[in-house]
Amino acid sequence: MFGKKKQSAASSSGSSLKRTNHTPSIISEDVRLTGSLTSQGEVQLDGRIDGDLHVKHLVIGHTGMIEGVIEADSVTVKGKIFGSLIANKVVIESTAEVHGDVFHDTLSIEAGAIIEGSLKHRHEEDNVAPIKPEEQASSSILSDDDNDLSFVNKQAADKS
Repeated sequence: MFGKKKQSAASSSGSSLKRTNHTPSIISEDVRLTGSLTSQGEVQLDGRIDGDLHVKHLVIGHTGMIEGVIEADSVTVKGKIFGSLIANKVVIESTAEVHGDVFHDTLSIEAGAIIEGSLKHRHEEDNVAPIKPEEQASSSILSDDDNDLSFVNKQAADKS
């Protein structure tokens, strides 16, 4: 009787996380976390994380710092990032420092922000065909014997 309850409770606390409320998780300024962080809700980071983040919404406060890869739906950066940022919506405020690549769908950067890395729109087509030189560029409207005449001179010569 008691074994069934314990077993069902243990299986429900498995690796899948369920969002039960809308209160943001706050990592305060005096907290340093080493390891990965996963959340299906909003995370407010004012401390430091050395590791990867996979969250729904992330706000990196002025004192917040992350060294690792960030994957999120939306990210607002006021602090520092050392690593890649992958998100649908990215807002980089004037106090932010981003040292790494930013992969985004929409991007907003305020004046004064520091970004060292590349910015890449995620839904660009990678299979864009290169522009081929036109084969007609070598052909000229002038005949071979008129190569020393300009277009204007050619028109004047035709009229006379």
